[in-house]
Amino acid sequence: MSANQTALDEVQKCIKRQKTCASKTDAALDSLISMVKAAQEELERSAPGADAEGTIARLHKSIEEAGLLKDINSSTKEFHTAISKFGKALEKAVDLDTDLCRCLRPCPAASSDPSLLARLLAEHAYRCGAFGLGDTLVGEAGLMDADQLRAPHAAVHEVLQQIRARNLAPALQWAAEHRPQLSPDGGPSDFEFRLHSLQFVHTLKTQGRGAALAYAKAHFAPHAARHLHHIQRLMGCLIFVDRTVSTAAGGTASTSASTSSAATNPYADLLCPSGWDAAAREFAKQACSLFGQASESPLTTVVAAGGVALPALLKMADKMEAQKQDLRSVDELPVEIQLGPSFVFRSIFACPVSRDMARPDNPPTLLPCGHVLCQQSCALLARGRGRGFKCPYCPMEARLDALRPLTFPGLD
Repeated sequence: MSANQTALDEVQKCIKRQKTCASKTDAALDSLISMVKAAQEELERSAPGADAEGTIARLHKSIEEAGLLKDINSSTKEFHTAISKFGKALEKAVDLDTDLCRCLRPCPAASSDPSLLARLLAEHAYRCGAFGLGDTLVGEAGLMDADQLRAPHAAVHEVLQQIRARNLAPALQWAAEHRPQLSPDGGPSDFEFRLHSLQFVHTLKTQGRGAALAYAKAHFAPHAARHLHHIQRLMGCLIFVDRTVSTAAGGTASTSASTSSAATNPYADLLCPSGWDAAAREFAKQACSLFGQASESPLTTVVAAGGVALPALLKMADKMEAQKQDLRSVDELPVEIQLGPSFVFRSIFACPVSRDMARPDNPPTLLPCGHVLCQQSCALLARGRGRGFKCPYCPMEARLDALRPLTFPGLD
């Protein structure tokens, strides 16, 4: 296992320990508050001159016997141990003394627009629902388009809050209003049907079979042509809903019952509570797409991509410094850094000869033989406008005036 993976695993352990610590601490504090309130009520009911010290002594004894402070200290100690282990794993994965500034490269966009960084940070804050922080950043940077930057995220966040509160009405209304953009034919979209499916399951769990059937009759008919099989599976939930772990009253079954339920219920995927998180993610993705934003925050994407590329950039900087070169002074990186498929967002074409990415001033061109090279590579091979050249991948010859430019969908 790599040092980076070990550090990531320790992060997950820290997150788990933090949640456990918070849960135990909340429970202990609730019990402590209840004991203190009971002692307070006893003191208020007692006659003047009663033994108040005895009541306080019994309170201290009850707290000690319950082990509340011991539980808090124990869970906190485990959490801090996990943090310590993460720190050690991070030191092994990353040289904290490394000068990361050697990998910095000038950003022409930031130079021409000084407010770009502030806008990026403010937009990230709005995406996360931290509107107070975003407003502060916008105010300090003096951005003129603050309202336009904030408004779409505020609307999205309001709907997301309702989804997390198990209220799908605003999301369904939004999906109905944006049918022309969400569906190719302008009819009910797949996303709208998924919302109705989740609302059907929620109605089934909270109001019973009769209410769920009424909801299905009222809303599933327009979706039957494309989602009949899924609707049939939803009808199966009417029979198996009693085998789910979560009940209409919100109770929870034991671990053994949960395992048995998952093994015997063929509709467990539809009845699973994780559907709410999936609906929230899908709504955020669809909403961001409609107002021209990526589904992920640009700041999150940039930081993640930088983290993947950083080790390679540091090695590159070391080698270039050994050759008396500066990574920050070159127009392009000497070698391509693979970031992985998760960072491929549009169609790309890299010339097989020069390895350069296609650009508007260096578009991909089709040779008569069917092979594709960048325009500049063809010009170098031809060494002149009127001269022919041989394709580097087959014996067929070509001329510059016989080449055809290619347009790839989504390629800038």
